[in-house]
This record gives sequence, structure tokens and C-alpha cells, in this order.
Amino acid sequence: MFFFHTLEIHTLHVRDFGGERLIQSVGNYRDFEISTACAENEARAVIFPIKRIFAKTLPFMILFFVGIILSLTLSLKTEIFAIKALGIIAAFTGISGIISECRKILIQRRSLINMTPDERLKFCAWQCALKQAPKKFNDNDITYINIDKETLKLKTEELSEKYNLIPAISNLVKQKYLTA
Repeated sequence: MFFFHTLEIHTLHVRDFGGERLIQSVGNYRDFEISTACAENEARAVIFPIKRIFAKTLPFMILFFVGIILSLTLSLKTEIFAIKALGIIAAFTGISGIISECRKILIQRRSLINMTPDERLKFCAWQCALKQAPKKFNDNDITYINIDKETLKLKTEELSEKYNLIPAISNLVKQKYLTA
């Protein structure tokens, strides 16, 4: 059984004429308990990714085949050239999406294979916890900071980079919430 004591960080994305800004606040503590079996299933799914690859790339495969059909079945009339071009663009987008998703999955697989069995199970348990955790609260995105020995050792800048925190929140979290 894996136990994670986490801290919620709420992030609101504000868009205005100057661009996008982040507004963050510290939320509540939240605890997650993940079974070893769940972590092992997640590890198996990452190490043997055929089902995951198929699930993630299916929409791109459909887009690719629709694009191929559009670009090959129509005649060369000028009015239809735009539809042919749209088909070529759809096919290119589909193949790009397939390659991108496969690359992400295989990079995650490679990093998981390089871990020790204990690290692998802990990492997969953390991924299971993040999957079951709420991602949004009203308009806010929620990020979770796992409060463990490694997080307590992080410097403010490292904490900010790892969890995408603005500097003021990173300082606040480090000073008030991550005290050993």
C-alpha cells in the first residue's frame, strides 16, 4: 500500500490584453492511498504499451484515413482542390499526432524501465493517485505537490520548476507548508 500526503495548488489562467497570467493559491492537504496491485497494473500498462498506444492514437488514425480518402477520391477540378488540400492537411496532422503520442508513451516507458522495481512501483502509484484526483475546482486547475523526503529537500527554484509554481507561491509553500 502506498500513502501520499499532498498539498493542493489551485491555478487560475487569466487572459487579458497583455497575454496570459497565472494566479495561484494554496489549497488543502489531501491524502491518497493506492494499492500495490493498482501500481503494478499501471507499471504493466506502461511497460507493455500496445493498448495505451492504440487508445491514444485512434483519433489521429481516423483523421489520417479520412484525410487520405479525401485527397485520393476526388477529381482535379478547381473547386475541389480546396477539399483535396484539406485532406492532405488532415492526413499530415493525423500522422504527426500518431508520431507525437507514440513518442510520449515510449519515452515514459524508457524512463520507467530504467528505474529500480521499488522506484517504479512508487512512481506508478503516484500516477494512479494523480489519475483519481480531481483536476479542476470551479475554473481553477489543481496541481498536487507530494510531500515526501525528496520534496522537502528541493530548493525554492527547483520546487517552482518541478510543479510549475509562480515564485511567490513557491516561497510560501517552501516556508509554511514544507517544513520538516
